[in-house]
Amino acid sequence: MNEKEIQSDGLILNRNTVGGGAQEETQEIDLLLLFNALRRHILIIIAVALLFALGAGIVCQFFITPLYTSTASVYLVSANDSLLSLTDIQLSANIAPDYVDIIKSRTLLEHIIETMQLPYTYEELYENVEVVNPADTHIIKITVTDPSPKLAKNIANELTQYAVEQISMIMDVSVPNIYDQAIAAKLPSFPSLTKTVVIAFVLGAVLAAGVIVFIAVMDTTVKTAEDIEQRCGMVTLTKVYFEGGKKKKGYGYGYGYGYGYGYGSGSGEGEKKVHKKDKPQAPKTQGGERK
Repeated sequence: MNEKEIQSDGLILNRNTVGGGAQEETQEIDLLLLFNALRRHILIIIAVALLFALGAGIVCQFFITPLYTSTASVYLVSANDSLLSLTDIQLSANIAPDYVDIIKSRTLLEHIIETMQLPYTYEELYENVEVVNPADTHIIKITVTDPSPKLAKNIANELTQYAVEQISMIMDVSVPNIYDQAIAAKLPSFPSLTKTVVIAFVLGAVLAAGVIVFIAVMDTTVKTAEDIEQRCGMVTLTKVYFEGGKKKKGYGYGYGYGYGYGYGSGSGEGEKKVHKKDKPQAPKTQGGERK
C-alpha cells in the first residue's frame, strides 16, 4: 500500500492506493449520528405510530367481522364401578390421534350440518372446527369458531355429543365422558382489538424510525471538518465561521466637492453624497458694499 499526499490550496489530500492504483474506500456508520437523528424526529415517530394504531383500531371495529370460539372437552377414559387399570390409561393415550380423526371425519360433520341445518359445506365447517389432544393428557378439546357466539356454542356441544356416541360404537369402547360443556363467548377471539392496536403502534414506530435512519445514512452532505476527513481523505487546516442574519446599517464615506460624509448600508457601499449648500448672499448697497 502506497500513501500519497497532495497539497493544494491549503488542504492535504491523503489517498490510499492498492495494487495497480485502485482506491480503497471504507464507510463507517456513526451510531451517535443515528441516535441524534432519531431524537430530533421523535415526534414524527410517535405521530406515525399513533396514526398506524388509530387506523388498525378503525379497521378492527368497522371492517373486520369478529369471530367467537366455544370449546367442549371430553375425557377419553371411562370407568364403570371398578378402578381404572394402567392398560386402559395407556390405551387411551395411544389411540388419542384416532379420536381426533373420527371427530373431524366427513360423516360426523355432514351429520351435524344436516341436523342443525347449518349454512356451511363440509369444507367450511372443517375449517371452523379444531380438535386437539393436549400433550400428556387423556383429554380431547373440540373448539368451534363462528361469527355468532351462540351458534358456535351449539355446534360445539352437538358435535361433542354425537362424537362420543360414534367413537364408542366405532371403536367398541366405553362412552367417553363429556366433562366440560361449551358456553357462548362474550368477547371475540379474532380480531383482538388491544393486541392489534399494540402491534400496529410498534410497527408504525419501527417503520418511521427505519425511514429516518435510511435518510440519515444516505445523506452525504458535508457538515463538519470530520466529514471532510472521513469522506474525502482531506485534512482541514483552518475553519471560517459564518454568522448569518440581516446586515446592519453603518456609516460610510463618500466624495462630494471635497470630502463629505454620507450614510450608507455598509462600509463603502451605498454612500450618499452630501454637498455643501451655498450661504445666502447679503443684498448689495449703493456703494457696492454688502451689509
